[in-house]
Amino acid sequence: MKNSIYFCFLFLFTNVIFAQELNCTVQIIADKVPQTNKQVFTTLKSAMTDFMNNTQFTPINFSREERIECNLILVVETFENNVVTGTLQVLSTRPVYDSNYNTQILNFKDNQVTFRYIEFEPLTYSDNTFNGDLVGIMSFYANLMIGLDSDSFEKLSGSQYLQKANNFVLLAQQSGSVGWKSSEKTINRYHLINDILSNQFVSYREALYDYHRLGLDEMISKPAESKVVIYDAIAKLENNHKIRPNAIPTRVFFDSKGDEIVSVFSAGPEFKKQQIVDLLNKVYPFLSGKWNKI
Repeated sequence: MKNSIYFCFLFLFTNVIFAQELNCTVQIIADKVPQTNKQVFTTLKSAMTDFMNNTQFTPINFSREERIECNLILVVETFENNVVTGTLQVLSTRPVYDSNYNTQILNFKDNQVTFRYIEFEPLTYSDNTFNGDLVGIMSFYANLMIGLDSDSFEKLSGSQYLQKANNFVLLAQQSGSVGWKSSEKTINRYHLINDILSNQFVSYREALYDYHRLGLDEMISKPAESKVVIYDAIAKLENNHKIRPNAIPTRVFFDSKGDEIVSVFSAGPEFKKQQIVDLLNKVYPFLSGKWNKI
């Protein structure tokens, strides 16, 4: 995973190897639930944290330095008859070479989270079995984060993990639960992974590699050249805009990178301001107020 040189370096010089891929922080906000005994949410948080951090989602051994930093923020709207409904904010980052800076890869809010949870029930991962909505949702996002992280280090290298995320959507079709169906018009897990894997929007995944590996990772040593690379990576997303303005991959990209893009082009070696502002307003005009701050 990631590029082979980087992986081999860590393999040779790191003594302790972990199977797990994620370093995930789980937060549960249940202020809206009129529940006298909220111990169940403490148990749920512990169970989700254990599942995300101690499940082996891939056959690859990750060193401590390679584990993907991520966050799950579950906002509980209702909790009745052991059924939780709410929203889930999913965030993941990856380090930028030669710096102490972590850049955001994924920032996505899932507005259709519903799952049944009985306190202390085991949460078991399986690639080929749908073990309920809670396990399915976490498994989907775990593989999605791993896939996008991999794409940012080696072009289109995350396909197998993105396909695994898609497999959980297919397995969930028979459950009848919300968030997994193609017929739902809202942005959901089905539409998210379907668009990311679509050949129509492959430019999103290509831009992830160019922006991060060829752009940000070279920013310290070659700041002027890196800005050009990042500009070109953003330009690749113009195809997404032509096919479908505000497409999900485009939205995910700019929800994750918006503030960072402003920072990149507002400091350091001079870049033609009007050129980048015009491009950003063309590709993603929904953040025009932010772009005009460059």
